Amino acid sequence: MQRVLAKPRKPPPTQLSPSEKLAEQGLSALSERDFSRAYAALSESFRLAPSAEGLLHLGRLALAEQRTLEAQDLLRRYLLDPARKPDEAMTDLVQNVMAGTMPPAGRVTLLADPGALVSVDERIVGVLPLSSPLLLSPGDHRLAIEYPSKRLSGPVTVSAGRQFEARFDRSTGTLLLSLLPAILTVSDLATTLPEAKAELTTVIEQSVRSVEQTVLPFEQALLSAPHLRDCVGKANCQQLLAQKADVEYILHASLRRIEKGDGYLLKLTVRHRDIADPAAVVESKCPRCSAADVVNLLGRTLPSLLAEALKRKSSTLSVTTQPVSAEVLSGKNRLGMTPLRRQLWADPVQLMVRAAGYRPVHTEVTLPASQTLTLDLVLEPLTQTVVRTEKPKTPIHRRVWLWVGVSVAAAALTTGLLVGLIPQSHDKVGWLP
Repeated sequence: MQRVLAKPRKPPPTQLSPSEKLAEQGLSALSERDFSRAYAALSESFRLAPSAEGLLHLGRLALAEQRTLEAQDLLRRYLLDPARKPDEAMTDLVQNVMAGTMPPAGRVTLLADPGALVSVDERIVGVLPLSSPLLLSPGDHRLAIEYPSKRLSGPVTVSAGRQFEARFDRSTGTLLLSLLPAILTVSDLATTLPEAKAELTTVIEQSVRSVEQTVLPFEQALLSAPHLRDCVGKANCQQLLAQKADVEYILHASLRRIEKGDGYLLKLTVRHRDIADPAAVVESKCPRCSAADVVNLLGRTLPSLLAEALKRKSSTLSVTTQPVSAEVLSGKNRLGMTPLRRQLWADPVQLMVRAAGYRPVHTEVTLPASQTLTLDLVLEPLTQTVVRTEKPKTPIHRRVWLWVGVSVAAAALTTGLLVGLIPQSHDKVGWLP
C-alpha cells in the first residue's frame, strides 16, 4: 500500500484591518501620483486608527505635493512618536527632509482634551495630545478638533517665527488664541562652530523656555523688516528689529576664537528694546575648549543671565525745561531733547541738562521701579557782561605836533593852488604890464 504524504498547509492569509487596507490603497494612489485619491484613503486610515505610521504616510504625501512645511510638521512628529515601529530606511529619509531649509512658520501649541483628531484647513494633521507644536505658514488658517460626538473649529492668524497657544473650550465651543512672549535671538555661534549647530540651538531654546519665553530667530523677524538685514549686528538695529517684531528683549550671542591661543571667548548680551544700556552682559573665556565644552559653557551661563536680565525693573523719565529744546545727557549717553520721555533702568542716574546761553543743570536722581519720574526745570541764563573798548588818548605834546602838522599841510596845499594859477611864462599874457 502506497503511503501518501500529506501536503503542508499554507499559512492563512494575513487579514488586514480596514485602516491597513485604506493605507495600502492610499500608498498605491500616491505611487500613481493620484494625490486626491491618496489623501482620501490615507486620511480615512488615520481617522480609523491614528498612529505614527499614519503620520509618516501623510507626510510623504505632503512632500510629493510640494507642501514642504506641512511635510516637515508631520514627519517631525513621526520621529518624536515613541510608539513608532523601527524602520531605519524611513528614519534616514525623514531626517534628510528635516535637515532641509524650513519655510517661514509660526508654531501653535494646541491645548484641549486628549483623543481629538486635529485638522488644519480641513487636512488631518494628528491626534491630541500632539508631541510638538504645529508648524503653520504665516497668515490665516482654520484649526479644528473632532471628538466622536462633537467638532470644534475656529480661525487663527499666525506670524512668522512666533509661538501661540490655542485653547478650545469644549463646553462653550470657543477658541482662544494667545501670542506667547518671545526673545529676539541674534547668534553667530553656529558660524564659528557649525559642527555643533543643533546642540547650540537646543541649549538656547531650553534656556529661553526656562524664563517662560519663546525664541524668535532674527532670520524670521527680518521677514517683516528686510531693510534691517545689513545692520543686524549693531545694538540699535537689533532694538529697532525687536520693536518691529513686537518683542521686548534681545539676546545677542557671539563666539570668537581667542587670539594667540587655543580656545574661545563667549559673549552674551541681553537688551531691552527701549533702553540703551544692556540689561545683563557676561563674557566667558574657554581656553583649550572643544565644541562640546562650548555647548556646556553656554548651558551653564545663559539661563542665569536671562533670569537676571528679566528681573530688572525699568522706569520712565520725563523732563521738561524752560526754555524748551534743552539737551539731556546721562553720563556720555545723549538721551534727547526736551520735552523728553525715555525708558531707563530703575537705578540712580546722573543727569546733565544744558542749553546754549544757560547754565547747565547737574543732578542725580533715583528712578522708581515701574513708575514715572518727572523733572520740570527752569534753566538760569548766563550773566551778560558788557565789554567797552576805548581808544587810548593821545598825549598833549603829540596833539600839539599833530595840529602843527595839519597847519603846515594846509598852508602847503593853499600855496600849491596859488602857484598853479600863475602862468610859468609871461609871453602870452596881455594884461600884465
